[in-house]
Amino acid sequence: MNNLPCRFHLNIESVLKQEGLRVTKQRLAIWEEIKSSESHREIEIILSSLKKNKISVSRATLYRTIEVFVKYNLVNKISFSDGKVLYEHNKKTISPNHNHIICESCGKVFEFFDDSILAIENQMEKELKIKITNRSYSLSAVCNDKACSEKIN
Repeated sequence: MNNLPCRFHLNIESVLKQEGLRVTKQRLAIWEEIKSSESHREIEIILSSLKKNKISVSRATLYRTIEVFVKYNLVNKISFSDGKVLYEHNKKTISPNHNHIICESCGKVFEFFDDSILAIENQMEKELKIKITNRSYSLSAVCNDKACSEKIN
């Protein structure tokens, strides 16, 4: 696939060049914006934040650049059954294999890691003689936060 070092030591310029993209101040600003936040954010929020910082980036450039970061495990893309997609920087944990549950009412995102899920994946790889290259679990819930019930869509 690629001959770049692990995701914690990647040079963003190398990643962009490897994918045939020009290294521009807009693409570097997208990276800085994503890694500056601990939040799970929709593309529109990231775009709004860039514009607030007076960085002009097209929606197409933002999508294309973020998808490259997802490909190299620098950014997690979290897709939910209702079509909502959130992005987060992958720096929060050494294990990129954490999972998410989103509250259907207020949108709060809960993160968790469970070794048994990874064990099941490993078992499936052995039994089916495959290599899992991508994982995506979409869990929805309604949280117990009292303020949550006031935010029902």
